[in-house]
Amino acid sequence: MPLLRRPFAPSEITRSGFAFVYAVVGQGTEAMTRLANGATAQVLGPLGNGYALPKQGGRAVLVGGGCGTPSLRRLGEVLAGRGIEVFSVVGARTACTLLEEKALKRVSAMLAVSTDDGSKGFHGNAVDATRVLLDEIGPRPRPVLYACGPHAMLKGLAALAAERKLRCQVSLEERMACGFGACMGCVVAVKAANEDGFVYQRVCHDGPVFDAAEIVWP
Repeated sequence: MPLLRRPFAPSEITRSGFAFVYAVVGQGTEAMTRLANGATAQVLGPLGNGYALPKQGGRAVLVGGGCGTPSLRRLGEVLAGRGIEVFSVVGARTACTLLEEKALKRVSAMLAVSTDDGSKGFHGNAVDATRVLLDEIGPRPRPVLYACGPHAMLKGLAALAAERKLRCQVSLEERMACGFGACMGCVVAVKAANEDGFVYQRVCHDGPVFDAAEIVWP
């Protein structure tokens, strides 16, 4: 097995354990597919900081892209349980790669699906689908955006949130070597009132959730 751990966010949490969804993209995740039923693995967590929840009676829009979508499943369940009206956008490259569509539909007043190739739902990316959804639900009460997915999606969503003057929280997907803030291998630039205009913060320790307006998007 590779030396470094892989960062994951759970999609399901129960009394007996938790589950997460991952894509096979390298040696580490490929090795995970060879774990037999009943095998054990070392887990370090929970780590970092999560989403700040809106007040009861508010509205939330969850935007998931690709393998980032499953991490929003538990958030949607918690929000709905607190009496918050949930809307969701699920995006993927194709219809066959959509994740957690049924699970998020159960907790959402409205669910929008987008695919890059147009094989299901909105033909386009999740950011454009979110724009359409925001137009449909209206600006009041003002929703909070929550997102997890590829960098380009999060950057585009941050721009959309700034345009609509909406609060947007994003969960960043970064490689984490140590997982507890010692190695500085997963830093992200965050706006600051200093000579450089930014400081570096650790995704594993200070995140992975950040206010999208505070990030210096490359």
